[in-house]
Amino acid sequence: MDPRNILSPQPRSGVPGITMTDDNNEQHSFQELLQSLQNAMVAATAIERSSTPHLRYREAHAAKPVHKHPGLDPSKASTGVVWTTERAYEAGFLDCPEEWGNLGQGAPEVEDTIPHAFHKPTTLDISVNSREYGPVAGIMPLRKAVADLYNAHYREGKESQYTWENVAIVPGGRAGLIRIAAVLNNAYLSFFIPDYTAYNEMLGLFKNFSALPTLLDEEDGYELHPEKIKEEIKRGVQVILTSNPRNPTGHTVKDEALKELMDVCRGRSTLIMDEFYAGYNYTSDCDGTSVSCARYVEDVNNDDVLIIDGLTKRFRLPGWRIAWVVGPKEFIKAIGSCGSYLDGGSNVPFQEAAIPLLEPNFVRAEMRALQLHFRDKRDYVIRRLSDMGFKFRSIPDSTFYIWLDLSHLPPKIQNGLGFFEECLKEKVIVVPGIFFDLNPQSRRDLFDSPCHHYCRLSYGPKWDTLKKGINGIERVLQKHDALPEGYTGEAEE
Repeated sequence: MDPRNILSPQPRSGVPGITMTDDNNEQHSFQELLQSLQNAMVAATAIERSSTPHLRYREAHAAKPVHKHPGLDPSKASTGVVWTTERAYEAGFLDCPEEWGNLGQGAPEVEDTIPHAFHKPTTLDISVNSREYGPVAGIMPLRKAVADLYNAHYREGKESQYTWENVAIVPGGRAGLIRIAAVLNNAYLSFFIPDYTAYNEMLGLFKNFSALPTLLDEEDGYELHPEKIKEEIKRGVQVILTSNPRNPTGHTVKDEALKELMDVCRGRSTLIMDEFYAGYNYTSDCDGTSVSCARYVEDVNNDDVLIIDGLTKRFRLPGWRIAWVVGPKEFIKAIGSCGSYLDGGSNVPFQEAAIPLLEPNFVRAEMRALQLHFRDKRDYVIRRLSDMGFKFRSIPDSTFYIWLDLSHLPPKIQNGLGFFEECLKEKVIVVPGIFFDLNPQSRRDLFDSPCHHYCRLSYGPKWDTLKKGINGIERVLQKHDALPEGYTGEAEE
């Protein structure tokens, strides 16, 4: 009897609910079926724990190098997405990257091929002033340009307006997060699962706060409800960290729900909002508007709200390493100061080059082109994957990610690590879901992760890379006899 094929309870011999029938129409007691199911689960766990993907992952994190270097923690050398990339290198990605469908890296296409999008600068005028050390909080003209952008897009008609003193320029989003973490003190910080992988290392790096995980409800589409925030505050949480739009699920908290969330936090908790995907907003018919909690800040200096964004995602300039933190003056002053001993500040020539890119009307037009293009790519990927038998509780309304449920697939490719390894054989890169299960102190075994049977796909790459990746996933499913009956594929792709 295969416990995976158990049918619904069937009353037999006049004793309702006590016996069941299996796929062979054989009668079994409830106790027999329960024991069979438990045995199957134990066997599946043992097989999966000893599988090649799991063994490779555990070996990489065992922290037992051939030679011990005094003072080095080798477990920091290969974690999360870095491990994913290293495995792809081992499989030949670096030899011929153009042959691969890289759906793993969290970056958008950077080519000047998106219809109606602006062409990126190809040269920079480097001023004499930019040869000097720059202010660790960023040059004032760029700080002012960021403040003006937020006021124009989110604070029109409001008495409280952002100024340059409410903005710190940082060398990338991770640097911004680390600076924020460095200025926190003796606080409980709540984070949510699943979320951005880089939070994991940051949350485990500092000892000046205690990080508390909160699992969002899979059945509810991992929505971050105001009621959840209330629960966190009741248990003494003073700092909330989250992404919005959300990585990896591709959903957004917006409008009244976002306003209510802000109201709950006001005066009770500092809200750190990672808004790097704010421009990838498909909820307003791709009109170029973006979602930001800046719209619902009442007083820019009294509301404890820190917003992180930059040129990386929505301006498609990840290599420039120009990002910013927007928030109350006192927070920004501290965040600027700690840059002197953490990262030294952002590249000054690129700061100067960024200023004209932030003109509000220019940004709105760029976001409109971005949204139309990436929505088309999202719809293509969802359609192809749906045809292959994947199910979606809801369609992602933001970012360029798909949180793909693998639970219906055969055992070997039913978990993120196994699926990842099989995809490598077809020259496709995805990210196993466990890396979005933030586990800073490694308190849980990866097999117990609620993200275990997921992977993240990015439709950030250009069209030809995207199609190679989706076609490769199709080959993986075909190899494991996991395509729906009658599936014909798309030969023209």
